[in-house]
Amino acid sequence: RGGTLRWPRHGKGQAHWVDEGERLEDGAIDWSKLECTPVRLGCAIPVTREELNDSEGIVEGVVREEMPAAIVDCVNEALFTTEKTYKDKAGQTKNRKIYGPFAKVASSAIEFAGSVPTRKELLKMKAQVTKAGIKLIAPCWVMTEDMKAELEDVKVDQGSGRFLCENDRIFGYPVFTTPAIGEGNVGFGDWYYQAAAFFDSMNLIVDPYTLARKNAVDFVLNARFATVTLYEEAFVLGKAKAATTTPTTPTGGGTGGGTQQDS
Repeated sequence: RGGTLRWPRHGKGQAHWVDEGERLEDGAIDWSKLECTPVRLGCAIPVTREELNDSEGIVEGVVREEMPAAIVDCVNEALFTTEKTYKDKAGQTKNRKIYGPFAKVASSAIEFAGSVPTRKELLKMKAQVTKAGIKLIAPCWVMTEDMKAELEDVKVDQGSGRFLCENDRIFGYPVFTTPAIGEGNVGFGDWYYQAAAFFDSMNLIVDPYTLARKNAVDFVLNARFATVTLYEEAFVLGKAKAATTTPTTPTGGGTGGGTQQDS
């Protein structure tokens, strides 16, 4: 598709109790419009003709498979990150052009009491979304594989033999795992309220000319993607409690800078 991603957003209407024959006051719905501009992302892989010819098509097949997968990984990393900034290859901090809902709500994240959330803490996250008036249409939990494995070992009670995460679900809602959200983080939200789209079609160009002096072929894939959070209230982030270290006091006959007292 082309153009700009637009999504109508509105507030709630209000009703009033009135007496018989009494004139109703005018009401208004707060209309606004969310829109975002797509951002280009792409992948370029040069391959020598020797590699292409000697592999009898295997190398080209891998390139054509991995390039779209790299686009998907890039989009997932942007949607599920909890940071609005990133570090480039040179180690410089830069602002992200595309990021998802958890980067928006990270500043108000719920801190868990331990390294793994309890059942009550996860219920609190779900309640924070629903009490905001969000109708759950496409809810989903997001966490790392390690966190999911921990929750698959948390018993609901002592007698039923059931665990907090079973069949890739928590409280009946699916669990999506990705390293992009970061260790110790658990996100919950309704993804119906995160609009996203690719614009135009992905464009793969196999260029046999530009790298002719190196006897190489340039595979270049370009795409355009945009996303916008319709309601931040539809998402919540939980964070494991930061580990604290207790400083140790040196003992014994060390040669540190302590003071001595005369006996």
